[in-house]
Amino acid sequence: MTRRILTVTLNPAIDVTYRVDVLRVGETVRVPDVRSRAGGKGVNVAAVVRALGGESVVLALTTTRTPDEFADGLAGLGLAHRLVPALPAVRRTVAVVTRAGGTTMLQENGFPAGGTAEAGIFTALRAELAAGAGAVVISGSVPAGLAADVPAKLARLCARHDVPVIADVSGAALREAAGSGAVLMPNEDELADLAGPGLEACEDLVAAGTPAVVATFGPGGAVAVTDRGAWRARPAEVVSGNSAGAGDAGAAALAMHLTASEVDWPVALADVVATSAAAVLRPVAGEIDADARDKWIPAVEVERIR
Repeated sequence: MTRRILTVTLNPAIDVTYRVDVLRVGETVRVPDVRSRAGGKGVNVAAVVRALGGESVVLALTTTRTPDEFADGLAGLGLAHRLVPALPAVRRTVAVVTRAGGTTMLQENGFPAGGTAEAGIFTALRAELAAGAGAVVISGSVPAGLAADVPAKLARLCARHDVPVIADVSGAALREAAGSGAVLMPNEDELADLAGPGLEACEDLVAAGTPAVVATFGPGGAVAVTDRGAWRARPAEVVSGNSAGAGDAGAAALAMHLTASEVDWPVALADVVATSAAAVLRPVAGEIDADARDKWIPAVEVERIR
């Protein structure tokens, strides 16, 4: 199967990262290091897929205005893309990273999508699926103007093409995606909101028809539950830094494994944990420390728990 990964971003962003010595609320803080790039969770996934040696294509909504800073940013990153102009503007997110390793996120909700957005993203996905795909990752929030079930409907389209799909979404979109045939990738809070805390919640989702659940717990590692068993993986070491893109890096790693005819889940889970940790070491979301990842993958502790 092709290792070409499609990523879907319905609520793209221009990601700005400020690195500061210390963040003092209510005071003036000077910013000696500023990074800005095209972002959104799916863009981060696509960038990490490329870093892992895969081929990626970004499918995303974008602004109807010109110039298009988001499109220019994707071109600057060298990421292949197919964009649907349907937003009045592309939102901005700001990550404030302190020298001590803490990260404060400021996220705009985004602008409402126009009436052509849903049809446009479906047309783009159908065209790219027809061209061949090993896996699809649908990630991030759903902007106003689109219904919460759009990620689930996109996932069902992938299933009709026999292409595995990851849904890394939250809230109402995650609840809709739970019945779509997508592999779910919630964090601890999202899992609790969807089905309750812990392993049993993951097992309930799989018993109800979800092909797999990979729940992430930050420094606590991750759990993978499928109809063939359940595994827990813990990172080789706890790291500090910019955690903004850690989940996206883990989704990229998992997507690469889903392109195989059969997934070795303990190996995939170790990769998810190591790649997520390697992203924390980088100052900008969508990047990983490749040397750290290579060192950590064999050191990740994976145990079968069911």
